[in-house]
Amino acid sequence: MRRKLANKRAKASQKRPHKQDGPIQPSAPAGPGSEQFLRVHSKRILVLLCAYAGLRIWIFAAAFPIFNNIDEQSHLAAIEMYGHGQWPGRELPRLDQRLARFFALYGSPEYLIPADRLTAYGWVPFYQLPGEVSATRTYRTYLHFLNQPNYEAQSTPLYYLLGGAWYRVGEALGMPEWELAYWIRFLNPVAYVLLIWASYRFVRTVYPERAFLWLGVPGLLAVFPQDVYFGLSRDVLSAPMSAIALLLMVRAEEDGGRKSWPLVASALLVGLTFLVNVSNCVLYGAFAVTLWFWSRRSLGARLNAIATGTGAVLASIALPLIWMLRNHAVFGDFTGSRAKIEVLSWTIKPASQIFHHPLFSFGGLFYFLSHLWEEFWRGEYFWHSAPMRWPVADWFYLISSALTVIVFATCFIRGWKCSVPKERMVEIQALLVVVASGLFMAAISLPFDFHKCPNPSQEHPFFVSGRIISGALLPFALIYVKGLGLLLAPFRKWVSPVTILACLMLFITATELQVRGGVFSSPNNFFALRNWRQEH
Repeated sequence: MRRKLANKRAKASQKRPHKQDGPIQPSAPAGPGSEQFLRVHSKRILVLLCAYAGLRIWIFAAAFPIFNNIDEQSHLAAIEMYGHGQWPGRELPRLDQRLARFFALYGSPEYLIPADRLTAYGWVPFYQLPGEVSATRTYRTYLHFLNQPNYEAQSTPLYYLLGGAWYRVGEALGMPEWELAYWIRFLNPVAYVLLIWASYRFVRTVYPERAFLWLGVPGLLAVFPQDVYFGLSRDVLSAPMSAIALLLMVRAEEDGGRKSWPLVASALLVGLTFLVNVSNCVLYGAFAVTLWFWSRRSLGARLNAIATGTGAVLASIALPLIWMLRNHAVFGDFTGSRAKIEVLSWTIKPASQIFHHPLFSFGGLFYFLSHLWEEFWRGEYFWHSAPMRWPVADWFYLISSALTVIVFATCFIRGWKCSVPKERMVEIQALLVVVASGLFMAAISLPFDFHKCPNPSQEHPFFVSGRIISGALLPFALIYVKGLGLLLAPFRKWVSPVTILACLMLFITATELQVRGGVFSSPNNFFALRNWRQEH
């Protein structure tokens, strides 16, 4: 009797559709662009994306002349300082004669001076001039740099420590000064390939059945036109380190408390990412979300779980706390930013004036959000005194980002009870990191009077440098690609999201080549200097 009843229940369960762990996804169309094709060839496609991303970053890093318009001289001086075993003291270090001469010789005016003025002036690189003429022309620039304070010297140190170690390797190989600058730039492709790989592992772990997301997120990142990766900047490490930290957080939640190392390792990496740039403090919010989900899934004894969680929290704050205590002891402030603020002539507003900031007006808020989003996508490089941008592309990035974020957030709220805990945790983290990054930029815009500083300025007192929040690249790419898939779901019968994403990647690539193609003809870039060196 029991056997017959069991057979009836089994037949009934076969007729009923199985309940899924997450929201029901529309079926993908068959054909070369289907989920099945991506699933079968995912590893090959990932290798191609990594190779393309690394080559793209290397080519542009070589094509741009050294010392761009986003403080590359200061970053190189800080790298050299750490490379020679020096730590910043109470006063900002001054540029010496050797560095001033180097910056004067190899710095390119192509970033900030219009092409017609350079032509009228008859500018050519120093190596095309007779020695006496070259020395006379560069002397004024040399005097400008000599004894200038390096206001990046007291900033978060991790990038400069790694760059300094790599700088010493280049010195040991006997590289000339200009090649050493590019030598450090050429670490950027390695960091970016690491971002692509970590994003693939992260998304595949979270969405094991969604091959479109596995490859769509790293695919978008492979062509993402943020130009900070073409030069020296501590923000270069933010995105790859944040991606690995988020991957370890997912592994910790998935592990369910059986092993303590994923949680502790993710916590340690959160602390290290803070030491890349203070703006990465938003990862502490993502880590707090992980702790909550991890504690609910922990399979171990309660006492062991408390000990592991406490150890992870301590691991996340230990190194930043040591750095901040040293700052306070040596510089007199916890973040090491006071001397930089004084050099830039910024002052703190009275508390009563903070709420008079234009950020609290509709026009000011729109300016802040639109410019922050544009520079988050394409960066801040100038070429011949004009930003390297195409307004059509900027508007496309802005509108498509707003749509995909709204669709993602709406579907997340509506599907809250249907999604599995792992997906729920990651989507909370993605929204939190992106929103908190914007709030961080707004918060640091409010308290300062920027006086005569050109950027930010009194007319536009906003921090809108998207590179500062580049640690949010992976969360944003996840929101964008998943939001795009949800936005296109009603049209899957006519067009595949894979096709649309591929067209988007081609559009970004073509736009980047059109906007930045002029740098390849620069007589001051790596290719030109290399040819000159070989000829002499």
